[in-house]
Amino acid sequence: MIGLMMSLKSLTALALISATLCLAENQAPFACNLRAFQPEQRQRWRALLDKLYADTTQSRELADGYTFLLDTKQMPLGEVAEWIELERRCCPFFDFELAVHGEDGAVWLSLKGRPGVKQFIEADMPKLRAR
Repeated sequence: MIGLMMSLKSLTALALISATLCLAENQAPFACNLRAFQPEQRQRWRALLDKLYADTTQSRELADGYTFLLDTKQMPLGEVAEWIELERRCCPFFDFELAVHGEDGAVWLSLKGRPGVKQFIEADMPKLRAR
């Protein structure tokens, strides 16, 4: 419980610092805008995010974010693209890359961006980066 409270305090502090810096630079703050969704879109986004968590088999740290190996037998490319489309509405500060390898069939989803995005992923998406 104490760890969760510390994580929430850290995330809140990061969001406040981000909001201040972003206002000065005309950038979106590091905060999810769940009001960007209609209720049914929010439910779909949540279901796809849960699926993304479950179907990520490996993660790698990048200089400016993380990349995730996806099991596309469980989460097909169409669903990955649908999640990206929804995620960009609430988190416009992410840069997305989807690498689809022909020979081995590996699919890597990268979440990257400007300074601070990596720390946001670490605080907000620990289930993804812990693989």
